[in-house]
Amino acid sequence: MTENFNERRKFQRIYRNFIMSYNVKGKNDAVEVSQISNISRGGASFISTHPVKLGAVLDIQITTPYLSEKIFVSGVVLECAEKVNELLYQVRVQFNNISEDTQDILQKIELYTSREN
Repeated sequence: MTENFNERRKFQRIYRNFIMSYNVKGKNDAVEVSQISNISRGGASFISTHPVKLGAVLDIQITTPYLSEKIFVSGVVLECAEKVNELLYQVRVQFNNISEDTQDILQKIELYTSREN
């Protein structure tokens, strides 16, 4: 029997566009601003105007309209796919070492967005 991909997810996926900034860990002078396509407690997908190396570790800051707190996470790039030739890239990251506070904030966002649906 084939397992449905959505049933394999550990965390609820939130399809909202949140503003984020990120930089490759250790390169604080090269901060990029982007928009998240979707997010969960396990990771996120976003659009970048630059390709990002697979396996790169990113420091990410996320702002949402739901909470005054900002979310600070670190994530490893799992995929970077060119969407528009040499212009836009879809990047998928898996969060690592998420603090309990950050997990709580992401849970709150899950709760708020599920109420909207």
